[in-house]
Amino acid sequence: MAVARRPDERPRIDERVLGAGTGPRFVTLLLLMLTAGGAMILEVFQALSHGDQAGCRLAAGADPTDGSYWNTSLRISGQMTAARFCLSLWAPAPPWWQIAAWPLVLVVAAGLLFVVLPIWKARQNRVVPLETIDEDGELRSLVSELCTVAEVSPMPRFVVDPAATSVGAVVFGRTRRPVVCLDGGLLSVRRSDPERFRAVLLHEFAHIANRDVTLTYLTVALWRVFLGLVLLPYLLCLGYVVYGVMAGGGVPRLGRPAVLAVVMVVLLYLARSDALRSREIYADLTAVRWGADPRGWSVTAPPPGSTVSRALDSFTELWRTHPQWGLRQGALADPAPLFRVAVLPIFLIGTVPVLAVPQVLQQIAPYRVNFTNNLMTVLVIVPGVLVTGVVVVALWRAVVYAVLAGIRVPSGAWAGAWLGAGMSAGLVLSGFGAGWAWLPQRPPVLLVPVAAGAASGWWVTQCARLWAGTTRGRTLRPALTYCVAAASVAMMSWLTWWMLAGAANLNRARPSAEMIARAILQRLPSQAPTGDLSAIPGLAVFQPQLDSIADTPMCALAVTVLWAVPLFAWASSPVPGTPRWMPDRAAYPEDPAAPLRKVLRPGLLGGALACLAVAAVQTYVHTEQPMPAARGGLYAYRYMALLLAALCLPAAASAAAASTADRRYRLLGALIAAQTTTLLGLAAMTLLVSVDGCITPLNVLSDSCAWRPAWRRSLFPFDFVLNNALVLSALAALVIASAATLLRHRRPPEAPAPTLPRHVRTAVALLCAVALVGTATQGAVGRYRLGFTTNEITSQRNLVQYWGLPEPHLSDATRLRQIRAWYRLSGKNLINLAVSYDSRLTTVLRAAQATKDPWGALNRTILPVCTSWGKAAWFETVWFRVPADPLLRADWHRMVTWADIGNRGCTRALKESDNTALVGALRNLRAAARCAESVNTGINRALRAGGYPGTSRPATTGRTVVCDHPPAGQP
Repeated sequence: MAVARRPDERPRIDERVLGAGTGPRFVTLLLLMLTAGGAMILEVFQALSHGDQAGCRLAAGADPTDGSYWNTSLRISGQMTAARFCLSLWAPAPPWWQIAAWPLVLVVAAGLLFVVLPIWKARQNRVVPLETIDEDGELRSLVSELCTVAEVSPMPRFVVDPAATSVGAVVFGRTRRPVVCLDGGLLSVRRSDPERFRAVLLHEFAHIANRDVTLTYLTVALWRVFLGLVLLPYLLCLGYVVYGVMAGGGVPRLGRPAVLAVVMVVLLYLARSDALRSREIYADLTAVRWGADPRGWSVTAPPPGSTVSRALDSFTELWRTHPQWGLRQGALADPAPLFRVAVLPIFLIGTVPVLAVPQVLQQIAPYRVNFTNNLMTVLVIVPGVLVTGVVVVALWRAVVYAVLAGIRVPSGAWAGAWLGAGMSAGLVLSGFGAGWAWLPQRPPVLLVPVAAGAASGWWVTQCARLWAGTTRGRTLRPALTYCVAAASVAMMSWLTWWMLAGAANLNRARPSAEMIARAILQRLPSQAPTGDLSAIPGLAVFQPQLDSIADTPMCALAVTVLWAVPLFAWASSPVPGTPRWMPDRAAYPEDPAAPLRKVLRPGLLGGALACLAVAAVQTYVHTEQPMPAARGGLYAYRYMALLLAALCLPAAASAAAASTADRRYRLLGALIAAQTTTLLGLAAMTLLVSVDGCITPLNVLSDSCAWRPAWRRSLFPFDFVLNNALVLSALAALVIASAATLLRHRRPPEAPAPTLPRHVRTAVALLCAVALVGTATQGAVGRYRLGFTTNEITSQRNLVQYWGLPEPHLSDATRLRQIRAWYRLSGKNLINLAVSYDSRLTTVLRAAQATKDPWGALNRTILPVCTSWGKAAWFETVWFRVPADPLLRADWHRMVTWADIGNRGCTRALKESDNTALVGALRNLRAAARCAESVNTGINRALRAGGYPGTSRPATTGRTVVCDHPPAGQP
């Protein structure tokens, strides 16, 4: 039976109503230490190896004085094969086992230190067993009684530190084998102040009962190992580098890697302090629950100071491993601080994935690991789940406390915005996806994670409030698990998009519409004129973003779980009665959610409208159906754009209607309605596209009737439409719910929602299951197909064609450094190889003229030379394009083109014994040699003008140095 409570009385809420998130905090600390340690040690190894990474970046065309994204990231990404070749020669990575074994070394060292710490603390010259002092057994009997009160079994081992005059105790070791050390001062007051003695011991027993002893000393061990095995070698290496710079007459600069290392150490210290600090208040509350008198261990707190001093106290509190007495006393009176979301820890944890993932990539990149969407999906799993777990648990605790205490429920947007701000700060610190400048080219891009974080926090708090009102079991943990799982999938998808494409696309200059039109025509080929495709308004603005959404792994699944989980809660109508998880079994203080029909009805009506809109699009596009060869390009793209509009506009309308169903759950209602509409529209679209050709007025892509699954049609980008329709509908729901909240339109209160009939709940469950299985299958198949069809050379060629490489504005000094690095590292050898091929060709031709069997001699002697020239056709792939000088770059490209044309023509002519074709092929190879000589002469001129020795090969003059253009139509 529920216990009556006064209207002005707040319930005494058990702080254990939900987990405190200590486990995820510890794993986050472990992740940070391992990733930061690996990256810092990699820098130590690279500094000791004296590699020329800077030379490779210069040879690629990167400007060391330019920190934009275009400068380094895209130039190296578009020449990844050449970059790896250069690094393998001039800056080889340490043996893979050194980097792979280092995290293992840290873990093993921490484990050994964890074992040694209790032994060291309990050494005989420092402490003595309790039995040595307790001759009459009085102390043993007393502590045994307290162990019974605390239900601590088996009884821990007790030792005494006679030299300690403080009135305290400490527990160390492991949770299963703890050791309690009593100070000598505590034993001296056990008779004069028995309540103090009892309170101190119960506090230490609470650490054992709360199972935080192992985590505490693992945290201490990890931190000390990090200091000794990572930070100390890094500082020594940094000092060595600084000494070398100063000895050479230079001025050392604090670069981004050093700043990032400092930030990582600070972040680790704060995470360590937070993990150690939070356990103390929980131990106090547990001890009080066992009957401890708080006055037994309390110390008079200083009076509150000014606003500045309070702010300073709050800041210094973050660095403490033990909370201040004032905070502990306040928590004993009201545990509200345990349920309050502190924004600074949320901000700090937001930096974790954006810092950890690039550091892992930095460690594996030198070992020829292809950077793909699938790789990013794997790398963000652990940090995404950890960050989500910590933040979701914190927000759930705040919501549940607010509901039970009868105070205003936080929206979560503020805390989520701080989470996003942490991601933005991590972007600035790491430079990943935004270039190496301290500020992105487009600073407003930093607001995108803030907005995304605010939306995620808003979703979590509404979901927590909804599930708390519908759960009638003994615990909220299953509902919390559903929410964490859904938010984790969404976080992983968001991190993949943001770090792989979002930050880069929003931060760099837009590609030209012509480049995007060419990329579209590669996917949707057409023989029709394509001039109008590049003239589509906003194509260069929106298409890159839509493409990045379409290529994000598990994007559709992430959106689906965000509406399926709250829909499942909304359909689980509360059973009358008191929730069993309530602390005092009182009546639930909030009204039930609005009837589910207020949310599903707009979604179903919008779905019917979306189905009609899809059919209308089919009919409209059919009226302009061209010949089969012209059904790609502009025709297919316009068809796809109209389908997106037909799906998203009805979804926005249904979201607007559902957002007023219950003002407490505006976002969830709008999201459920919009996604229901989109799902029904997608089902209609999939069916009509699959049977395209069977219903004449609706034919768009085909003329004959057959079952052609929509996801297999070559001229219909099914994944593109699916992912973008779901994401755009979700964004529309978010915007509409935000607008409705700002306008604060409220509907009159309604009667409590009746329990839904079984068949309605079954239909809702079936809808959720179909959506989850369908989107999960689509995402898994798409990622599998992408992982096995991606070709590195093709990808980098498409990247350059799509975005282009704008000619940078370089200083004369940088221009000279780039040309010299390109020539010095490998360009010299390649030029000499090309010229040697020409010399060999001249020699064998002269020898063939003196033989009686010219074709036999040519096949024996010229064919190997032509094959060698075929290798020159790959010079522009295995080595960088000539930087800094567009004319030299063009000549080098012509050399590659002439070599490819000549090699293929030579091989074919020799096979067919075609003398005329052979002469033409040999002229092409000679043209390739002239282009190589032209590049050599240009580099020689540039080096001598800059005060360096010229090229190793003498420069040529006259007609022999002219590089001719290849025939039209050749690459």
